[in-house]
Amino acid sequence: MRYGFVIDQNTCIGCHACTVACKTEHDVALGVNRTWVKYVENGVFPDTSRTFSVMRCNHCKNAPCVEVCPTRALFYRGDGIVDFDTERCIGCKSCMQACPYDALYIDPADRTAQKCNFCAHRVEAGVEPACVIVCPEGSIIAGDLDDPSSRISRLAGRPDASRRAVEQGTEPSLWYLGANDANLDPLAASPLGEGGGIWRDAEPGSSWLAVDLTPAPSGNGSSRVVYNTDHPPPWGWKVSSYFLTKGAAAGLVLALAVAHLLGADLTSRWARWGVPLVAGALLALTGALLVADLTRPGRFHYIITKGNPGSWLVRGAWILGADALLMAVWFTLGVGASRASPALVWIGVPLALAAAGYTAPLFRQAKARNLWQGRTLFAHMLAGALAAGGGMSLIMSALAASPGDSPQVRGFTWTMTAGAAALGVLAAMEALGSHPTANARAAARHMLRGRWARQWWLGGQALGVAVPVALGIAGLATGVAPAAAAGGAAAMAGIWFADDAMVRAGQAAPLS
Repeated sequence: MRYGFVIDQNTCIGCHACTVACKTEHDVALGVNRTWVKYVENGVFPDTSRTFSVMRCNHCKNAPCVEVCPTRALFYRGDGIVDFDTERCIGCKSCMQACPYDALYIDPADRTAQKCNFCAHRVEAGVEPACVIVCPEGSIIAGDLDDPSSRISRLAGRPDASRRAVEQGTEPSLWYLGANDANLDPLAASPLGEGGGIWRDAEPGSSWLAVDLTPAPSGNGSSRVVYNTDHPPPWGWKVSSYFLTKGAAAGLVLALAVAHLLGADLTSRWARWGVPLVAGALLALTGALLVADLTRPGRFHYIITKGNPGSWLVRGAWILGADALLMAVWFTLGVGASRASPALVWIGVPLALAAAGYTAPLFRQAKARNLWQGRTLFAHMLAGALAAGGGMSLIMSALAASPGDSPQVRGFTWTMTAGAAALGVLAAMEALGSHPTANARAAARHMLRGRWARQWWLGGQALGVAVPVALGIAGLATGVAPAAAAGGAAAMAGIWFADDAMVRAGQAAPLS
């Protein structure tokens, strides 16, 4: 058995009865919707038309929200319905990033993720979902898609039946009959922006859909969205900052390992207990940022006690925890020793690489955000860790008045310079390379030429790449530590600017 929906767009009149029924049935708060109707106007006056499409959870057979959920709050029922358990949700919002259909939202009262659950309580009682019952035109059909004799199965097999975002591999259980591409493809029509829409007079800057989103180059100039539900971006500066803190924590270990390879001994206070102390503090700050970004921070421990091992949020927690434990052992042993243990340093290297890089597969689980699916993201995370770790090590060396020509400082300088240079190469690949999907191209446009272009180019590349590379080379040539330390500060600032632009631009392309 596999329950699903067919929505007949040929008969839908856009009356919002389904939206109202859903809100009433589930006591859905104002400002959010489990199901909603999107209006698209087509053509040029006087030859115009208005079409409608009902949007909601697609109850996918391969639901990315279930895969990424760290606490199994989202799960498959035996009848194919993708349901949720609000008692397990921690409000990480990763499901919202994974869903290509914009179907999930954070309930303002419960502060947990919620969505259409096919009125599972009604289905169990042998009653159809509320939206099906209330639709005056009978445009919403629900039933068992696996039953070839059912009406829904026959309708789903019609030539004019189509599904949204099938290229994502989700196998959605929602079909549309006679739907216009401008209604189903979020980039096929100019989205709501500063032009406003029905029951909406938008003021400049009042919406996260900035002016550079309207119209999109891939959009149809004669089609525009005039009514839709807002979906603000779930992640912001806390996620961008966590990139920097965990990357710098990992990079401190990598920078010390590079310095040791270049001849530095491990007898300095920095090697013995400074690195694990500062790295441990950065890991603690990373954890604080992650917890603060949850809408239910009091449940953060569910990641461990109720964790889904298939989620990279859970795997990342394991990695960060193991890294923090190693830093604690390193610091404890190093305080009373004359030399840091080389074994601990080399054990720390693979843990540092994992801590820096695990965000790449985590972001790949956010399948709705195509900009984050690029092959260079893992390399970007490692390069950022080298640049930030080497840069912070140089700052600490300058504060300790370490000579610039010492093997330790030279190793840190090489680490920062190489990491920053690698970031520059990867940025060039991003700017010059192709993006395989319309969603990725739209997001890349916002990052490279749109709202976040100045932050990406001036902050990320000029400040975060050109300055540290130039000052790093100068430090290596002259042995002057303060120059390299200034490059370290620039590298860390630039990494934050570039990563923040990537995080925000990745969420800019509309999904509904």
